Amino acid sequence: MIDLRSDTVTRPSEAMRKAMYNAKVGDDVFKEDPTVNKLEQYAAELLGKEAALYVSSGVMGNQICLNVLTNPGDEVICERDAHIFNYESGSPAALSGIQLFPVEGNYGVITPEQVEPIIHPTSAYYMTRTKVIEVENTHNRGGGTIWPIENIIALKNLAKKYNLFYHLDGARIWNASVATGISVNEYASHFDSISCCLSKGLGAPIGSIVAGTKDFIKEAYRVRKAWGGGMRQVGILAAAGFICFAE
Repeated sequence: MIDLRSDTVTRPSEAMRKAMYNAKVGDDVFKEDPTVNKLEQYAAELLGKEAALYVSSGVMGNQICLNVLTNPGDEVICERDAHIFNYESGSPAALSGIQLFPVEGNYGVITPEQVEPIIHPTSAYYMTRTKVIEVENTHNRGGGTIWPIENIIALKNLAKKYNLFYHLDGARIWNASVATGISVNEYASHFDSISCCLSKGLGAPIGSIVAGTKDFIKEAYRVRKAWGGGMRQVGILAAAGFICFAE
């Protein structure tokens, strides 16, 4: 029987299990795990970012990014069926004191024409502060919709116009890349931050990557620790990441 509920119900391949068994490890909270360090460097290069951070899940990755990009009382604009709005247990409010403004899109895709009118003016002290525009590519509840690159760029330009941050929930960005031929580097280049999964579509048993500038990742590292995400000899898990890229 083939389980089609989700691409998260995979099993690690034999090559992954061997890599995990043979992984060189150290204390990652002290940044001394050589396997994790190598994976983070490799992922940053793949995504064209200055630095990357290995985290335990896609939810943690998204929420760390939103936390670093915002302050309590800020607002994030996203599509109505976005994962961060529907499937992350109210974490934006619970963990970061921020609220989401969901916009109804077309199979998960929203346009600058929809977003611009709801960006709050900075002079409106009585309103939430619009701080981030969030995109999910591919879009889970949109049936795996791939965002057109032209739409991504148009929203990036809108974010720049209003001095907003631009975050990509790229949990399945590898799927978008394979389907379109557009590299993950190209997709990621348009965003300030990206979270992408190793356990969705790629087959690793656990783990996600957060990427951005060095300063961004430095703060993300602090938030990960504060939320209990600091792990010790986690190279045993991170080792699977190299194999899923190779396979």
